[in-house]
Amino acid sequence: MTAPVVDNAPLMASALTWLDYSERDRSRALSVIDLFRETGTLDELGLASVRNSFSDLFFPGTSTILTRACYFLLVPWTFQRLERLKFSSSKIANRARQAELNLSSRMLAAGDGRGVFGSQAGMNLKRLPSEVYWGGLGSWGIRAFQGHIWAYFRSLDGHYRRSARFLSMPRDREGRSTPPTNWHPHLPEPPAGFPYENVSVALRREDAEYLRDRIQARHPGSLLAVLAGRADATDLRVARPWQLSRLREIPPALREQLHDARLFSICLHGAALLYNLMLSELQQHEKRREKHMAALKHWTAEVHEINSELADWHLNGVWDVVGSSGRSIAYPMKDFIERWVEGLKRSGPEAVIREESTARLLIREREVQLKHARARLTNPRHLELWGGDSGTGQMSYRWRVAGRLLKDIFDGLHAVESNAGHT
Repeated sequence: MTAPVVDNAPLMASALTWLDYSERDRSRALSVIDLFRETGTLDELGLASVRNSFSDLFFPGTSTILTRACYFLLVPWTFQRLERLKFSSSKIANRARQAELNLSSRMLAAGDGRGVFGSQAGMNLKRLPSEVYWGGLGSWGIRAFQGHIWAYFRSLDGHYRRSARFLSMPRDREGRSTPPTNWHPHLPEPPAGFPYENVSVALRREDAEYLRDRIQARHPGSLLAVLAGRADATDLRVARPWQLSRLREIPPALREQLHDARLFSICLHGAALLYNLMLSELQQHEKRREKHMAALKHWTAEVHEINSELADWHLNGVWDVVGSSGRSIAYPMKDFIERWVEGLKRSGPEAVIREESTARLLIREREVQLKHARARLTNPRHLELWGGDSGTGQMSYRWRVAGRLLKDIFDGLHAVESNAGHT
């Protein structure tokens, strides 16, 4: 298969060239590319480990490229069907790809194409739903197989042999032994005619109840589980997840984590905005400078609104969340964040914007630390290639994705029984 190499030709925008590597290398490379799809949240200052730790804590099993909740069922149903047809390890990958592409075509033909894979690429789709949802299926306990999707494909020949031996064994009268399975044993049955009929993005009530129960069983302390249990569509109207922290169902520990996430998001948003202002000043691009200056003034007002909370705030809770996620807390990142927050608490947000401020020196130092010779603040060629907006979106910890999935589940929970024929 192939993997990308960045080609930094002189005075040209970066491009991707594909070289021959393994399918696993290709998958990893595409995962990296996914991080750059949301241009508003590019990790220019190396804050991804904190952002992703809070995202996983609040909305486990999600990622920025999930689209609709139905794929948490369509993928296992598709693979269960192929397993029943006994496709071998050598043939399953190609057959699964064709099955997923056919499924997308039928879903698009059904009318509602929002969030359906292949709506743009068609049969040339690079990332299949199974690859995108594989991690979430494991996190929610829908996928029982432990391993990468390509390990799953390789394991099927052995899985069929184990299943055949189980069927030939004497019946366990006490019911303690169960046949081997790659999927949750209580996964709902697909609708009649699947995968040829009754396929859409909408969930049946039984499907929505199943997904809600899986979330609550596997991640009972998460914000995702709290909201899934409430099934209140008005919860999804807020702009940021911490605006839900006063819900009576939110446990105290989660409320405190939402508080830390809110202050971290607001404080570090200023660092991203200042970085963009500094670049626009170096480019002597007045329109961009005015845009980022206006954003910083709005941010200044937002910081003043949290002054009383910020004065007593410490980062220990943030580091606890990152550590409990299994991610490392690199000293340069920790040092940058602590110095930025302390400077903000000591001097206030107005001091951040001033020319030759300590905050500006800190931003420059951080970019050079991360990018070395490719730092835009010190390399005129890379500055020239800058498009004018990098990572200026405020961190909301995958709230938009989670809200989209929850809406599908809520709609299914409130569905009438006459919709039971659809997925």
